[in-house]
Formats: sequence, C-alpha cells, structure tokens
Amino acid sequence: MSAVRRLFLGTLLCAAFAATVRAADAPPHAVSFPSMDLRADGTPVPLNALWWTSALPGARPSVVVLHGCGGMYSTRPGHENALNARQQAMAELLHRQGYNVLAVDSFNPRGTRSICTSPYRGREIRPANRRLDALAALRWIGTQAEADAARTALLGWSNGGSSTLDAMDQARADAAGAGLPAFRAAVAFYPGCGAYLDRPYRLQSPLLVLVGASDDWTPAAPCVAWQQALQPAPLTVRVYPDSYHDFDAPGTPLRVRKDVPNGAHPGQGVTVGSNPAAREAAYQDMLGFLATQLK
Repeated sequence: MSAVRRLFLGTLLCAAFAATVRAADAPPHAVSFPSMDLRADGTPVPLNALWWTSALPGARPSVVVLHGCGGMYSTRPGHENALNARQQAMAELLHRQGYNVLAVDSFNPRGTRSICTSPYRGREIRPANRRLDALAALRWIGTQAEADAARTALLGWSNGGSSTLDAMDQARADAAGAGLPAFRAAVAFYPGCGAYLDRPYRLQSPLLVLVGASDDWTPAAPCVAWQQALQPAPLTVRVYPDSYHDFDAPGTPLRVRKDVPNGAHPGQGVTVGSNPAAREAAYQDMLGFLATQLK
C-alpha cells in the first residue's frame, strides 16, 4: 500500500475512532430472520441481528459481522444489553465508510451468551453452524433495497473468524452447486486456522486473515502455513508483531485468562489484550482490502 493511501486511511481511522466516544450517527435497526441451520426439531434457528444502513444514496455494499466466542454484547454488569466495545467500534467505523453493516447474534437465539470457557470438543455451537447463520444473513441482505447483495463481505473475530473460514469454503458438500449465495470477500481476525490445514478447502473469494504474532489462543503459524498450502488461492495473511488475541479490542489490558481451556497450551490459559498500533495497522489493511474488493 502506498504511503499516500496509508496516510489517507490513517486519517479516516482517527476520525472514526474519535467518533466512537459519542453515539453513532444513525442507530441500528433490530431485525430477525431464520438461519439456514436447523434445530433438533427440524425448524430453522431464529436469528437476531442489528442493521446499520448507509446514509449514502443507492444500493450500497454491505458487511456481515460475526462476533467472537464471548458473544456480541457487553459482559460489564448493568450493560448486558449494549454491544461490546469492539463490536460497536467496528460497526461505527464501517458505517462511516459508507457500508451497510449487519451484526448477527449467533448465541442468544441458541440460549447462550458465551462459549469461551467451553472446550472445543464439547461445544454445541460450532463454526459449521455459524457458517449457516452467515449465509442466511447474506440471503437476507439480498432482500434489502438499500443493499447491493453482490457487493457483500463477511467479517469475523476468533470463533467468528473460524466461522468466516467455514463460510468461504466451496469444497463443502452442501456448497458445490447448491445455489447458495456467495460473499464477494471476507476478513477474519485471529481465526483458528489449524483445523483447515488437513482437510480439502477451496476458497471462493479473496480472504484477508489478520493475526497477532504472539497469539497463544489461535496462533499465527497455522495461518501462515495454510496460506502457503492454498497457493495460488486469493488468501492474504497479515501478522502483527507484539500482539496477542483480541489485539484490536479497545482499551483492554494485557492479561492471562486461566478460565479458557483451549489454546496453544491447553490448561495453561491464554493471553488477551489490546495493541493500539497493531489495531490501527490491521484496520488500515482491512479498510484498504474492503475498498478494493467491494468497489
């Protein structure tokens, strides 16, 4: 990316980050639609979501946003009905760039708020389930007059990032020739790439993976190896130095979470926390990628 473009994007980011301390220009609409995932009784999982519509005229590009393992909402006592800070900041940032934004809640409709402390093997909500939430969200966007469904990207963090990888896989048996909608592009923040190294995978559209070099929850190395294994697929992996899981979460002190049983060293906990420099660099990379892919 040129120095001029980085300066321009940096200016946009500074303005967007300053704006997150006040209310968004346009509040989101609460919407609902059925997932393509089915409950035990064969009926679709009913999904809740928040929909920010662009103030710019015409049918605009959109971004579907998938939360991480901690859910879409705040864990602070008394603020449980408010979006968590990272989710709110991202929605506002993308909205201010002229995108429609659809933030999908995969957890509350399934009776939980968080799965971070559940072992991977014991989880009932998996990336394969949330992939079907994402595809249902894309299908819903196709019914909205203010959206150009052909210019829709998917973005997810951590568990939502892994779900993003699942949603972009055209090698899945139910994806080939099934007439399912397709995302134009996708961004995954610190997904678990290791699960995709040893299985057939066909990337349907350009994918940008953003991960911290020091991440001990979803390490960077499998993502780098995955990129090499998939060449010449349109997969780009960016690794940010001195950064752990949740490096883009605003104002989060670095700490070790002993309550998380997963990670590179199971049972020893995982490190989480902000790195403002990495956050700014990653968001610049993200905005440049989305501007190119959704133009």
